[in-house]
Amino acid sequence: MENEKYLGKIKEILSNENIKYEEDELKKVVEYGVEKHLDKKILDENAIDFVTEVAGEVATLRLDDKSIYTAILYPVVDYDNFDEKELIDVAGKETADLVLTLKKLEENYKPTDKINIATNPEVLRNMFMAIAKDIRVVIIKITERLSYMRRMSTLDEAVKEQVAKECLEIYAPIAHRLGMSKVKSELEDISFRVLLPQEYHNIKEQIDQKKEERESYIENRISEVSQKLKEQNIEATIYGRPKHFYSIYKKMKAKSCDAEDLFDLIAIRVIVNSIKDCYNVLGIVHDMYKPMPGRFKDYIAVPKTNMYQSLHTTVFGEEGRPFEIQIRTWDMHNVAERGIAAHFSYKEKSKKISEADKKIIWLRKTLEIQKELADNTENIDKIKTEIFGEEVFVFTPKGEIKSMPKGATPIDFAYSIHQRVAEQMVGAKINGRMVPLNTKLENKDVVEIVTSKNSKGPNRDWLKYVKTSSAKNKITSFLKKEGRETNIQSGKESFEKILKKQKYTKDELLKDEFLEPALRRFNCKTIDDCYENIGFGSISPVKVVNKIVELYEESLAPAEEDLKLKVVTKKRKNNSNELVEVEGIDNCLVKFAKCCSPIPGDEIIGYITFANGISIHRRDCSNLKALDIAARTINVRWKEQTHAEFNARLVVKANDREGVLADILKTMKELKVDITEISTKVTQDRENITNLCANIKDINTLQNVIKALRKIDSVFDVRRIK
Repeated sequence: MENEKYLGKIKEILSNENIKYEEDELKKVVEYGVEKHLDKKILDENAIDFVTEVAGEVATLRLDDKSIYTAILYPVVDYDNFDEKELIDVAGKETADLVLTLKKLEENYKPTDKINIATNPEVLRNMFMAIAKDIRVVIIKITERLSYMRRMSTLDEAVKEQVAKECLEIYAPIAHRLGMSKVKSELEDISFRVLLPQEYHNIKEQIDQKKEERESYIENRISEVSQKLKEQNIEATIYGRPKHFYSIYKKMKAKSCDAEDLFDLIAIRVIVNSIKDCYNVLGIVHDMYKPMPGRFKDYIAVPKTNMYQSLHTTVFGEEGRPFEIQIRTWDMHNVAERGIAAHFSYKEKSKKISEADKKIIWLRKTLEIQKELADNTENIDKIKTEIFGEEVFVFTPKGEIKSMPKGATPIDFAYSIHQRVAEQMVGAKINGRMVPLNTKLENKDVVEIVTSKNSKGPNRDWLKYVKTSSAKNKITSFLKKEGRETNIQSGKESFEKILKKQKYTKDELLKDEFLEPALRRFNCKTIDDCYENIGFGSISPVKVVNKIVELYEESLAPAEEDLKLKVVTKKRKNNSNELVEVEGIDNCLVKFAKCCSPIPGDEIIGYITFANGISIHRRDCSNLKALDIAARTINVRWKEQTHAEFNARLVVKANDREGVLADILKTMKELKVDITEISTKVTQDRENITNLCANIKDINTLQNVIKALRKIDSVFDVRRIK
């Protein structure tokens, strides 16, 4: 019964969007999906209903049948009984690959995790690698995220804000770059409502106040334009274009004005059958209404990098009130609504895919950044600046359009043409005039690079001017290659100058056992490589020397094995009756519960056992929830005492490095706190997890221990555990 119900829904979705499919294959996928999603939930909704909505959203973008199947099946990878071979047998290799690639996007992340994917290098890297492998994966992911955000009311506020922030920083910009304007607008508005509820409602109130008046004004303008186009025998569809709230908010912030002061708050869209009709309509509109100077944009002649095309003009209507008109063909409208998905069909194979890829220049930029940058943090910053940041559109002398990040200079432009052109550059012309190489490019500039075979190539000053990571890396590589000997000599002098300031001698520090791990830390194969990087300025000599000194001092400290021998093994011998006072009872048997190990300062409660007196628990002990608390608890409190010791269990998490355990033991020794148990392990993610049990006097002592452990280099979390 359920199979027939959902099979009918999916068939209707595919038919409405004219998506071709094989009847038997669809039936197998839906039956498999219904079976696997049975009793599963996604944000308190039946999983099968959730994925059916995602499939519907994917279908509106006119992707193929395999994309629809992927939308239906993608959660099964997380289920306990998932079998990859079974998935391939049911849905085919292509769909299985899409499902597994989609899973890879969040390999290190779930929406409710306390991390921000906008600063997580692995998640971002997976995202862009998926784009390179099969762009359908990212389109499906974005539509899935839209369905997820529509149901976020069940999440707590902190998680809701995190998901919304990630959406504004990552998913909405990618949707914009892919031309998915409707999806992008809804993602932004939901995020805006979550992150800035007051600003959202203020704008909504401003818009609603004059909604009827504005709608009446728009209807009158539509009527006027429709009548005029009919007289000119131009077939057109005309309607009012709604402005989404987040876009209004950004423009209000940029212009420091109210919503009603924006020129494009009132807008109409005209859709015609040909490019010729677009320009004819533009002429008619400008004849009907006075155009506002500086407010005309021709995105047909110069499309945006996400393939968007339209004519935009702002004109003065009745009573001198400005309004915007957008004019486009139906093909342009489809691309504007659905983005890159409207530009290719996977059934038509390679030709259309490659044509579509050529149009999304930013994808190639992303891959270049990943290949050329080794440092994760810098990689993220570059991606966000160059890929999600503002752009300028400039022209070569032959009229070819180049998209550059805002702030780019002629040097960036030269490297975007070819590395050889940049290395032979001796000057640049913008709009026919010679300009300094640090001039920032503006929209519509015509840029010409002046070259000479006698050029000496880039110099160090160029690094101050370039905006793109690609150009910066190529300049750095050139300078390193050309000036290696000079840099080695300069770096060696700087290194030895810092070395002389240390309290240890050069002979003590510069031994292979300390030098080799230090070189590995800074990605250098030889000491000359290290000197070269220091001389070039890409490595600090202070950091290198400090690392060598750290390794040397670790060799002087007691070995971890020796320290382990000093771990105290004695048991606590506190007389519980002398430490805790039971309300209304004297001299009864009192024991401390091992499940939560209370210590003085903790809020405690007594639990009356059948044969072992009163068990003392922390009030937040989870084990009490399973007991008959109301009938068998009794109030207890700590007595004044000074010499007792209590067991407290801690977990210390650190990035794995040499000597981290030795530092933990050394810190405990300095605090004069005895350890009764200790164990440590290193995870596959190179995370060092140390569990220890220590003799603690009271809660203040425990807090001091935790604070001291957190100060250890590489430690990122210290918690008390039960």
